[in-house]
Amino acid sequence: MSELEKLKARQQELLNKIQEIGEQYEGIENEHNAQKIQELNKVQAQLIGNQNDLKQQLQSVQEKLKNINNEIDKLSSTATDRILEAIKNQRWYFFKNKKHILVDKTTGILWANLNYFPYKKKQENNIWYDINEAKSLVNNYSIDGIDDWQIPTFEVFKQMIYDKTFPFITDITNGEYWFSNVDNWSYYAIQTNGNEFVNNNDTSLILPCSYFLIQNNDYEKNVSENNPLYTEKERLQFTLDLFRKNELWPIFDDAEITDLYKKIYFEKPKLLQALSEVETQLVQCEEVKTITINFDYTTLLSKYDIASIDKSIIKYYEAVQKWIDELMEYLADFEQQKESVIQDCNQIGLQLSTTYKDDNNLTETENELLKNRQYYFKDKLALGMDKVKANLLKVKQQADDIEYTINEIDDGDNAIYELAQLEKKERASFALIAENTAKIVNKALQKIDFFEHNRDFIVKAVEVWSKWNEDYKVFKTKQYEELKHSCEEDDIEAEVWQKWYEDWQKLRFTIEEKLQPMIARGLKGDIETKEEQETSIIMQAIYVLNDYKIAVDNFYLEERKNIYQQYVFQNCGDLQEKFEVEKELYARTVNLQKALQNIIFNCKKEADKIFILRWIDNLIDIQINEIIQFVADNNLEQISQEVLNEFAKLKQKNYYMYLADIKAYSQEQANREKAYNSLIFKMRKGLMKK
Repeated sequence: MSELEKLKARQQELLNKIQEIGEQYEGIENEHNAQKIQELNKVQAQLIGNQNDLKQQLQSVQEKLKNINNEIDKLSSTATDRILEAIKNQRWYFFKNKKHILVDKTTGILWANLNYFPYKKKQENNIWYDINEAKSLVNNYSIDGIDDWQIPTFEVFKQMIYDKTFPFITDITNGEYWFSNVDNWSYYAIQTNGNEFVNNNDTSLILPCSYFLIQNNDYEKNVSENNPLYTEKERLQFTLDLFRKNELWPIFDDAEITDLYKKIYFEKPKLLQALSEVETQLVQCEEVKTITINFDYTTLLSKYDIASIDKSIIKYYEAVQKWIDELMEYLADFEQQKESVIQDCNQIGLQLSTTYKDDNNLTETENELLKNRQYYFKDKLALGMDKVKANLLKVKQQADDIEYTINEIDDGDNAIYELAQLEKKERASFALIAENTAKIVNKALQKIDFFEHNRDFIVKAVEVWSKWNEDYKVFKTKQYEELKHSCEEDDIEAEVWQKWYEDWQKLRFTIEEKLQPMIARGLKGDIETKEEQETSIIMQAIYVLNDYKIAVDNFYLEERKNIYQQYVFQNCGDLQEKFEVEKELYARTVNLQKALQNIIFNCKKEADKIFILRWIDNLIDIQINEIIQFVADNNLEQISQEVLNEFAKLKQKNYYMYLADIKAYSQEQANREKAYNSLIFKMRKGLMKK
């Protein structure tokens, strides 16, 4: 059993004992009260621990403790009432834990227990003390932590025995003389019938008293039956408080009450204190053992004497073994705490763990894109705790190998020489081993921590990754076949529709390249929004991009052929066709821009707005670039240079300067769309002049 497990077991044992006391002795009549008292006791213990650790909060903590004790007392009223009733019916108290004294409830004055106090100078011959001997004895008497004893005054002595209930009343009233202090020791009392005393008796017996419990307080006045300020129960409570505050265990006439008092005011506080100490240790232990993203391995490393370890190969392998064992133990505890998180994380890890295999239907560049994308997701999201443990155990195995080698040398005939050779071999310092293994652990913990706080995003991101991979393979197979079949039905030549597919593939690949950068931004944390929405900005942007991808696919599958058939037999039909295709594709790009507009302007930070614009930049310009390149490749002289210059200027216009105002941004977007369509019209008109 680990140290942490032992502490937790001890904690539960103490809590069970505290609950048992509450259920059996404190008059708790239902399960709810039992549970409530256990909770209050635990809080009380924790607060006691906080007193020790957080002195600056002492006043606040003490107030909380007082309130909790009041709550416990309310729930435990049956026990308190029984004890107060016993106090009501009894005046004199001996103590289990202080056998040399007894107390008078009515005054709070302590008296020496005559069973232990040498009240006669010599018992066997009944020899008494003279005044000097009496003074010396009393002044030097110290017992049960009390050292301020004195000879009682005559009035106090008389009050002590007035109602004949004093436990040693027979000894007091048997006709012997007892010292009492009257006018600075000028009188000595003799108590025979309770009302006689004589002057200057040479020798007497001694019964000292002490005001230790009631110094500087009004106890006697507070408990007086004639005090109109307090109820009977409140007066009795003063006596109970006197016992509790001075940690006295009174002996009641009823043995059951004596035991009850012990349970409530001795055993229970000790258990609470023990619980507090255990929980303090537990917190300290868990601070070290509970590994989080902020795990500081130097806390563990401080227990190791690094200089000594690096000087001794034996201490070295032993330290490495111990270090790895500790890390493995902490990891096991962490896995237990994060079991559900790790299970979910491992399921994602399974999706990402397969090795990417090149698809023959994809080009080398396409395979490279999907392979790198899978590696990125695996590196960032796959947990791989088994791999972490395996790497740690490999380090330990090397330490085990050193131990095995030394054991073999010990069994040989050349130990000194072989040990010297072994000692000369290079090995990493223990500090480096500790730092590197902690780095391995921390990397895994960071993934778990991130997954725990970003579970929804990661699950959706992996779903998107998987769906996009499948969609691209469908694009390369099923959709390719759909386009082929559709064109072959209308006798469109292969070289024609294959060129369409090449254009389609080029645009689709550009879209595919956009997925990973947006996911990477999401893994750095959420984009702050002006208005909170159910779907994150990152996922909104990806969904919008996916809609654009679908729109492009639908265009090539459903509309591309119709445009070809419309212009194939016209004058400059191939050129007109090209302009019409780019015009239609640009319309879909405009829809993409419009869909992103609200997303962009919901971003709180300017930097995030710019990030999204840069992310989509080359898609926004792709049709403009295509037209400019097409005109250049085909040397279209009939397109005026003025129109070409205007077209090129569209690229130079950007939206960054309009990010402060959504209306201005929207207007600029509309102006750009209008300008693009106008220039396309002018180009097509120029072609007709040929």
